[in-house]
Amino acid sequence: MLDIKVMEILSPKLLKELDKHFAKHMIEEIRIRRKRQAYIVSGGRNILINFIASDDEMIRILKIISHYSLYAYRDTISQGYISLGGGIRIGIIGNASVENGTIVGVYEISEFAIRIPHSIRVNCDEMVKLSRYSSLLIYSPPGVGKTTLLRSMIYKISQGYDAKRVAVIDTRGELCFDLEGEDLLVSVLSGYPRKKGIEIAVRTMNAQIIFCDEIGDEQDAYAITDAQGAGIPIVASCHGSSVAEILSHTGIYNLHKAKIFHHYVGLERGKNKDFLYKISTWREADDSI
Repeated sequence: MLDIKVMEILSPKLLKELDKHFAKHMIEEIRIRRKRQAYIVSGGRNILINFIASDDEMIRILKIISHYSLYAYRDTISQGYISLGGGIRIGIIGNASVENGTIVGVYEISEFAIRIPHSIRVNCDEMVKLSRYSSLLIYSPPGVGKTTLLRSMIYKISQGYDAKRVAVIDTRGELCFDLEGEDLLVSVLSGYPRKKGIEIAVRTMNAQIIFCDEIGDEQDAYAITDAQGAGIPIVASCHGSSVAEILSHTGIYNLHKAKIFHHYVGLERGKNKDFLYKISTWREADDSI
């Protein structure tokens, strides 16, 4: 069943079409496209559905998700998304308005990518052991399950006899979904810019381990280096299909040269909702450059 926030966005016709797929598929994303057929993403597959959005439909959806105030959401729209809370993120693309190399607005929206979170726990014991005293960078192409793995690790590390104080830097409001347990030692910094969130986690929250999603730029690198200097392990994720690929990004390469991450973990989908891991030490990663 879809979250009520998502159901309020979708037209009755689209909801009727989606109904045909609920019994067969766990829907991970709904892609609504202007004058093109919509589709869903499930288990890595792209499945077309019988719905094509008109210009009016795209405008209607944009007004609803921005609460009829595009100005209030212009910064995140320019970054390509709007967060609805509860782990729901809507990717937005269209024609970009650019000034001095910076996107200042998006108009004539051509596609919405509604990402649907699910309450899934995966076997993460191996990753939890690695993260107890060392920093990890988890990588995979988009949609494999990095955020699901991070949530499972946060849940496991922050409860029980050996629980640690976990700070979650949740810039886009996705990572903290389904972390509501009253016994979890989790401090969630939701909506904070990643750099500022990490600084607060280190200096005021006395975190024992920090989690953050989808790092990559040089500002992230500076903040993570500061946290590591304070002796706090970090578990982060980034997009990429190999160690060599992720180290080609300037921010992550700088982190690597500073020996911030002790292990790099490649993620693939396995059977029974578990993952397959390809673990590289810092030295093995360095040899791949």
